[in-house]
Amino acid sequence: MTPARANIIRPLFRQAGKGAPAFAFRPMKRVLALVALAVTPARAQAQAIAITHVQVVDVEAGRLIPDQTVIVQGRRIASVGPARQANVPHGARVVDGRGRYLIPGLWDMHAHTTMPGGRAILPLYVANGVTGLRDMAGDWNQLVAWRREIANGTLIGPRMIVSGPYIEGGDVPIPHLLARNPDEARVAVDSLIRLGVDFIKLHSQFTRETFLAAASRARARGIPFTGHVPRSVGAAEASDSGQRSLEHLLQIPFPCTPAESLAMAPRFQVQRVLARCSSTDLRPLWATLARNRTWVVPTLVAQYEVASWPRRTVPGDAYARYLPDSLRAYVAQIFPMPADVPPRADVTGLALFNRGVSLIGIMHRAGIAVMPGTDAPLRNSPPGFGLHAELEWFVRGGMTPAEALRSATLEPARYFNAVDSSGTIAAGKVADLVLLEANPLRDIRRTRRVYAVVANGRLMTAVERSAILRSMLRR
Repeated sequence: MTPARANIIRPLFRQAGKGAPAFAFRPMKRVLALVALAVTPARAQAQAIAITHVQVVDVEAGRLIPDQTVIVQGRRIASVGPARQANVPHGARVVDGRGRYLIPGLWDMHAHTTMPGGRAILPLYVANGVTGLRDMAGDWNQLVAWRREIANGTLIGPRMIVSGPYIEGGDVPIPHLLARNPDEARVAVDSLIRLGVDFIKLHSQFTRETFLAAASRARARGIPFTGHVPRSVGAAEASDSGQRSLEHLLQIPFPCTPAESLAMAPRFQVQRVLARCSSTDLRPLWATLARNRTWVVPTLVAQYEVASWPRRTVPGDAYARYLPDSLRAYVAQIFPMPADVPPRADVTGLALFNRGVSLIGIMHRAGIAVMPGTDAPLRNSPPGFGLHAELEWFVRGGMTPAEALRSATLEPARYFNAVDSSGTIAAGKVADLVLLEANPLRDIRRTRRVYAVVANGRLMTAVERSAILRSMLRR
């Protein structure tokens, strides 16, 4: 039987815009309590944490609040206020925040954890300031077991909102339920609801009728669904069907002139799937996504590797040292470079990729909510490290550092309808905090400069963080 604690998100169906379907999660106070992460047993939480004389980053306003003291009691922020007025509890663990910057914990909104060696590298997320993730497909029983270990304090890892196996219209090497027709799609949705999953992920190989049957069933049963966009459906219809987020920019074309479309014609099948130019007016699509409040998770850091084929070295390779050999071998097995990649395909691939990066600013200015995801643990996006790279791509694409930071903190809270519990630094919110050595509002690359992390009330000191990173390195 699935543990009761696993059944933690139940959405409310509502109408958005002119009858367009959308989902709203119930407030996540229960969610964030049950999907606890990186916590020691309850008796060890009595000691308060005080981060003193720190500059708090107000991610909503994009500004600094100087000389604050933040006090954590248990798994919640107890108080935030001027350091001179702070009443630090007796016996609290004091962290000197002078010259440092405090941000809310980061979210990776597209990751996969249940792979060979996956459990061992979960601490990398927290060490990099990623205190929450959305697992987009994996072994349900394993995910529930890990979530329990994290909650019990026997495993360091992020809080996880998970789909379990996804629904697919064809055979793939990742755990899935096969749905080749509308009847099978409805049965698959019902099966996952009985299992207790947090949301449903739909993949790619569906007929239009099968996809819409799954979407309709999910809406009727009151569970959110997300995932890929099948070519048979398209981004606008997926959004209108109630799909909560669109992954990988699939079926979202890049704006190009007709001449550019010819010059950047994809060179092999995977390029054709991931990227395409269009000279049509894309403003109606942007309006649809914005009206329906459909989030977009581009996973640019993962797409960069494909864009670079047939080159075998890409940015981020240095971080692959943190991945165990078993995991690297598994990823290479399920995601190999195709045999049909022609020479110099990377010239076209990188040109298309750069157009995809430019979509970040275009969509953001059109009022579309964009969130970071990494498809970790791919070779160039190991847990945690890839999230920082994704935020850097967001800034290159047209966001300000403040907007990029908001996309990984406050925007996920909005996605989960949990702004009363997370997303910013305020009294009463969950104690997911990242202490940085430099100001990320000046340069988003500074999110990499993590000094310490508070994950669901548990402090990971600078010494502990360094020890974790050293222990993960392959010699």
